[in-house]
Amino acid sequence: MEDKIWYLKEINIFKSLSEKDLMSLGAQCSMMKYEKGDLVYISDAEPNIYFIKSGSVKVVNQSEDGSEQLHEVIEAGELFGKFIGSDGGEQEQVIAVDECLVCYMPFARWQDFIKNHAQLSLSFIKWIGLRIKRMERKMDSLYFKTSRQRIVEQLDDIIKRFGKKDSEGNVTISLSLTHEEIAQLTGTSRQNVNTFLNELRANGYIEYDRNSLIIKPGYFGNAKLNSV
Repeated sequence: MEDKIWYLKEINIFKSLSEKDLMSLGAQCSMMKYEKGDLVYISDAEPNIYFIKSGSVKVVNQSEDGSEQLHEVIEAGELFGKFIGSDGGEQEQVIAVDECLVCYMPFARWQDFIKNHAQLSLSFIKWIGLRIKRMERKMDSLYFKTSRQRIVEQLDDIIKRFGKKDSEGNVTISLSLTHEEIAQLTGTSRQNVNTFLNELRANGYIEYDRNSLIIKPGYFGNAKLNSV
């Protein structure tokens, strides 16, 4: 139970909860450990809310013809789940990107809990609002920006959320995303991603392999990247 409470403290929207409230919430949650590639959630399952304690997951939409599209990557400290009914067009799956710990509870129980915690209820509403804004920005980017601009935006987002900076200014991202998945996130082709990342590597801005991406100091503040 103590481990569960410690992890719940790390969830962003729970910062306002007291130790007593965290214990009450923890008693109503279940916790699961997932390995890389494990299926964490599928949209036609029971409506639960999930809190990522450690690791990260990716959200994949599967259409009726069986094709898959990576929608987003969600990191530790965030939440996901089926909060409203599906429109039936696509099936959503959440898959572990790496080893992760996830806490979950029935959404109906979550609704009962936040009714008695006004600040948490407000934080949840704000979180929903931020997700909507994020989706709107992504749509604007698809309509009004070039494929290279979208790739740069996606790299900047990945750096901000998953990057770890060392004493020399290099930022290491240990997030296993293929070029195809980056292409899906940015609404472009894998060839465009390959070409652009190879150019960045040739210019000494990045290094990458299957397991990690290293952003060099010269990448940051480079005006040319913002005008591609």
